[in-house]
Amino acid sequence: MSAYRRTWWAIGAAALVVSACKDSTAPQLSNPQQLGSDLQIVSSVFDSPAFRSFGALDSAPGSPVAASTPAGALLSAASVAAPQTPRQPYADAPARLQAFRTTAAAFGGRLSAQVIPSTVWGKTYVWDVNAHAYVEDPSPAVAGPSTGVRLILYAIDPITHHVVESPLTPVGYVDLVDQSSGNTNQLEVIVKDGTPPNGTTYVDYTVSATVTGSPPSSFDATAVGFVTDGTRRIDFNATFSATNLATDNPDAHAVVHWALNNPALTIDLDEKVDTPNANEATITIDFTYAHAGETVHLTGTVTVVSSPGSVTADFAVYENGGTTPVAVIRGTADATHNGITITHQDGSQLSPGELEALDQLFQLPERLEEVLEHLVQPAKHFMGA
Repeated sequence: MSAYRRTWWAIGAAALVVSACKDSTAPQLSNPQQLGSDLQIVSSVFDSPAFRSFGALDSAPGSPVAASTPAGALLSAASVAAPQTPRQPYADAPARLQAFRTTAAAFGGRLSAQVIPSTVWGKTYVWDVNAHAYVEDPSPAVAGPSTGVRLILYAIDPITHHVVESPLTPVGYVDLVDQSSGNTNQLEVIVKDGTPPNGTTYVDYTVSATVTGSPPSSFDATAVGFVTDGTRRIDFNATFSATNLATDNPDAHAVVHWALNNPALTIDLDEKVDTPNANEATITIDFTYAHAGETVHLTGTVTVVSSPGSVTADFAVYENGGTTPVAVIRGTADATHNGITITHQDGSQLSPGELEALDQLFQLPERLEEVLEHLVQPAKHFMGA
């Protein structure tokens, strides 16, 4: 576990570090129970069987297109960074920057764009209980996508997340479709239940990228699509960019918009990563939740030092356009001390309801980050990266 990921728990633990009890005159969350309920609903959208099976593919053996490192690099770099909170961004930042570098190197200098090799177009891959891995189906009932590859999804063990081989039960399939053109590398990912070519679509998104420079110095990507549980739907639109990729201090910028249809709410993230040197990173976050005329806005910075490991947080949470925070997250944590606290602006303790709502606010981005990594990691694995 990296120093970044070890220290990010300090901010999560800070939700339990509050000041001594005293009466507060500071602004407080107006409806923390509703906020917590809405955020739980958002997380529930990712609980369909087809999505869970798709998400489990990141650890399954068998790479049908092992020669296609560019596809894996593209999917990794343009994974949809879910709305972040102060405890998660710096854990993801080093991996994100490395993914940008890997992708730029994979696509740099190519005369024409292609993510999936044409030698595997139209093929379908199924689970072999003897090999305990995915293998090519020599005679599929329906051919795979004409410019891509298909993988059949199976029921998984809820504990191990491995394919259940007895009985082996198909629950859907995923199509990876190459849509590259000119100098733009583009891939569509579609997850359905049922049997090809039918079924309900649970995931459909497209990721594209361009690289500038030789050696590559900058990277730009987009990811647009949706996730649904069959009842509720979350649409997302994300842009990513990175500069100074050939140096030890690259910088990155991600902007993501999420929209849930029922209840109608939106989540927006603007995240910047600045690395003045190889040992330090500062992440600037602007995060907004909006529903039924109510907004909760988190803004601030977290600075991470890799060695010796430390993290310094300076965040404020505002509600409905107010200028005085309803909560502040501040302080420094290292390997021996957690000085990060979450309190009202005047230093008073948050109520149990406020703490629960803010905990949901913190957990939602972590949950979205986890499940949306599942959107790209299985494809990345099966594309051979």
